Amino acid sequence: MIFLFYFRYTPDNTPLAGLEANYCRNPDEDEKGPWCYTTDPNIRFDYCNIQECEECMYCSGENYQGKISQTESGIECQHWDAQQPHSHGYIPSNFPEKNLRMNYCRNPDGEPRPWCFTTNPTKRWEFCNIPRCSKPSQCLSGNGEDYRGKIGVTMSGNTCQRWSAQFPHKHARTPESYPCKYVKSLHYLVPAGSTKEHSYFMMM
Repeated sequence: MIFLFYFRYTPDNTPLAGLEANYCRNPDEDEKGPWCYTTDPNIRFDYCNIQECEECMYCSGENYQGKISQTESGIECQHWDAQQPHSHGYIPSNFPEKNLRMNYCRNPDGEPRPWCFTTNPTKRWEFCNIPRCSKPSQCLSGNGEDYRGKIGVTMSGNTCQRWSAQFPHKHARTPESYPCKYVKSLHYLVPAGSTKEHSYFMMM
């Protein structure tokens, strides 16, 4: 038997998603980053232009997108698309969502913090020393799921509609509809060409 659940993105039922005021957010983990419904009746939603984070990480750094490319002991990192001096399976084209660019430290496999293969033939890999961010994310890291800044204007200049409002665009992204930690454990099915109206979870 298949059950279909409908998730609403509003500020009351998703307090941890940060759907407050009219700030740009990414409650559905959209690969294009934070977005919002606009106050223009003719433009339902649009993406926001959020500056990328620099050199700090949150939690285990799985969304770290910085450019540190040296291990904690000072060894230069091997490029992810190279197989020398260490062969490996983390080929960037096979993991596009992990942003394995250049030889930057990354955490593609859920380690405690970012790491890289090293250019030292006798040291296969090592953790990197990435400083931790001291406050909630004010910049873009990964797809911006953790962004908690106060930008409330889209990249095309439209003012964002408040998440708790239903005008000019009626929507279901109300914060009370899904606690962040609960939603993150589910799988989304967002139809191609989605108007950002529905997110579904299918359960057998």
